[in-house]
Amino acid sequence: MELGWSYPKRRELIDKLKASVTVGQHTYAINFQNQRQHFPIFKVEIGMPRYRLSNGRTLAAQEEYYTKHGLPEDFFERDVELEEVHKVQHEILKTMLRSTGIDLIDFFNQNEQEEPLILDNNGFVVNGNRRLCAMREIHQKDLNEGKQAPRFTHVEVIILPACSEDDILELEGRLQIAQDIKADYSWTTEGCMYRSLRDKKNYSIERIARIYDKSKEYIEELILLLTYVDEYLESRKIPKQYNKIQDDKFAFEAIVKGRKKIDDEDKKDIFQIISFSVLDKDPRELGVGRLHGFIPKIAENIDTIIDRAQQEFPTEDLVDLDDDDLDGGLLGESDFEEDLINLVQTLDKEENRENVVEIVKDVIDAEEDRKQRYTVIQKIQRANSLLQDAVNMFDENTEVEGIEAQLDSIESHISELREKL
Repeated sequence: MELGWSYPKRRELIDKLKASVTVGQHTYAINFQNQRQHFPIFKVEIGMPRYRLSNGRTLAAQEEYYTKHGLPEDFFERDVELEEVHKVQHEILKTMLRSTGIDLIDFFNQNEQEEPLILDNNGFVVNGNRRLCAMREIHQKDLNEGKQAPRFTHVEVIILPACSEDDILELEGRLQIAQDIKADYSWTTEGCMYRSLRDKKNYSIERIARIYDKSKEYIEELILLLTYVDEYLESRKIPKQYNKIQDDKFAFEAIVKGRKKIDDEDKKDIFQIISFSVLDKDPRELGVGRLHGFIPKIAENIDTIIDRAQQEFPTEDLVDLDDDDLDGGLLGESDFEEDLINLVQTLDKEENRENVVEIVKDVIDAEEDRKQRYTVIQKIQRANSLLQDAVNMFDENTEVEGIEAQLDSIESHISELREKL
């Protein structure tokens, strides 16, 4: 399968195509560089375009790939013409052909190309990478089966003029992200894209927010969320495997919010480690509906949980610490008390995570029981207060119809409560 012509060959064709535009040639309109422009549509061989390796949709999958295979972080960036890299990119795109609820292979098996691919001035696909991947798969299948007239020998494209990277990103934002962020981009993919622009291209948060028409706070919060996601995945020895936590966004948001509510830095990190252990569990095992509803209760009861954990794990099981641990802390630059440093390390041991969750569950269940009992007293006190008000308000003008029935009901409830005491 041909995954893009060489750069000189692409450039030669692009120059010829642009020079051959005729009056009345079909065009395709897009908003580009702050104005609506009509670009002529060309047909090119399906093997001609190169995938755009900095495609926002594939950044998270790229991170997972080079991490899993022990490759350098610039594997997808150091040579954008490298055939080996484009083979990997094609395989990544193949995994995404069914990611939006529409199977692109099925779609193109039944339909022709409806919209042109958008190429930059060097023949890289700015918009339509997945569609190109699907059409290439169908074309190759037809070739393998020896069909006389294989489909998608050529594809329709438009070619952008020479432009800046910001122009490309803004176009990507309008055509892919802004239209339907939930369908086209997972939250981890979106976060990886923003983080990559910040860290690898040195874009400011303000610049990223402007390009993608998002608030500065939204960008910052999503990148921060990824920080905790990466810490969790690394602690479970599955770094960058974002597919493992796609359904846990709200849980990670609860972790971020929970840390903010805890003032003590030691306790923040203990809360985080405990929450990570809870993330390992199926909510049904904990007897809760959603983890993001359970995790805030950990923050609310962190002092009691710490006390119970210190009782459950014997002192002799705790780790030895050197002066460096005490000077700088284990999870940051703040000073930790020795017993809490020990607790942090103990709770984070894989063999202790199951017990940690049981401790947390016991503490929260006990607190829920206490609240329920206290709520009963509160309701009885409230009922008593209301009855006293009724007595004080009763006079010869009071409407008495229905009061007898209500008093009978109240006396019945009182009898039931007495039986439960």
